[in-house]
Amino acid sequence: MPPIWDVEETMLMPPKRSLPANGGSTEPPVNAVSERVTIQDVAKAAGVSNSSVSNYMNGRLHRLGPETRTRIADAISGLGFRPNQAARQLKTGKTHGIALVVPSIVNPFNGQLVFAIEQAAVRAGYGVHLCNTMRDAKVEKGFLENLVGIGVTDLITIAPLNTRRGYYAGQNDLSVVAIDAIRSDLRLPKVDTINLDHESAIALAVEHLFALGHRRIAYVTDPLITYSRVMRLSGFRKAMEEHDLSADLIVLLDEAHGARDIADAEMVDVGRNAAPEVLKLEVRPTAVIAFNDMIALGLMASFRQAGMSVPGDISIVGIDDVWVSQLSYPGLTTVRQPIEAMGAAAVERITNPSAVLAGAGTDTLFLPELIIRQSCGKPPRPSGRVGKPPEA
Repeated sequence: MPPIWDVEETMLMPPKRSLPANGGSTEPPVNAVSERVTIQDVAKAAGVSNSSVSNYMNGRLHRLGPETRTRIADAISGLGFRPNQAARQLKTGKTHGIALVVPSIVNPFNGQLVFAIEQAAVRAGYGVHLCNTMRDAKVEKGFLENLVGIGVTDLITIAPLNTRRGYYAGQNDLSVVAIDAIRSDLRLPKVDTINLDHESAIALAVEHLFALGHRRIAYVTDPLITYSRVMRLSGFRKAMEEHDLSADLIVLLDEAHGARDIADAEMVDVGRNAAPEVLKLEVRPTAVIAFNDMIALGLMASFRQAGMSVPGDISIVGIDDVWVSQLSYPGLTTVRQPIEAMGAAAVERITNPSAVLAGAGTDTLFLPELIIRQSCGKPPRPSGRVGKPPEA
């Protein structure tokens, strides 16, 4: 009786061709079906058993000696051996991919984080299925429900919108890593989280401005619909209290000021619309900390349009250190998130779960770093220009 081979071990490759006797082209007809190269072909070329090749392809290298691994690797390279992912999924019901749910890559921070995750996933041999929810609950819910159908069981979610709606609670077959979220929000028996220490990030900004002499510091944010927005506002209040300063100068934008839930595509406009509100505060601030860099850049543009000098009349600090921050004029002082390290850590939780003890999951917290550029200076003298409030 012939041996029965695992369907996942069938591989595809273009056939090796010899020059035809008539000297014609070696290229096959356009509609020709490529020959299949199987695990048996690799085993024969390497002079090993089929099971040895299977062990090699499935990462069970501890079962093979160094010389055997080398021979198999050479045979795979010589034959141009490639995994048949469709066959693998047919056998296991799973695909070697990671689902990635993000509000929108229009937000430069999300875009950089998605890129970091994708690069880490590719290095680990995984593909990425990306979903931009645009903070639409129906889109996110539909994507989650379709994951099982396409064989994806590993998911990374960034600032998940539906934590309070319980959509993740019914997805117990998913292995979930959440960025910008806490475990209790997702209502899953096990979930790993990756977060910045948001309160420390704001504390760095407040400390920098305090050291420059600022005592009237405002904070601008949009609706508190994510973990990071809640924690950064909390961090502002704590840091100001620690310096015996008033934390009353807070501008929290709502939909009436153009801060819709989606916000990711309009973050700069949120900053522009916040500028008049900052200048209407009963106590005029000498410095502003923005929830993120894009809001900070919008504030800067609006202040300058009103004839104000940054940092001569008002200083500005952002959070994230997205790539455009260093291109602004003046360069934006900001608090950096270690985006590449965070993306790599998220993928590591998916690809190497054995490295994490069993239980409810893990919480990984990354520390921020202050990046000083030119958007901050000493507070203006009382006689300095204050400019006119920009139009909303």
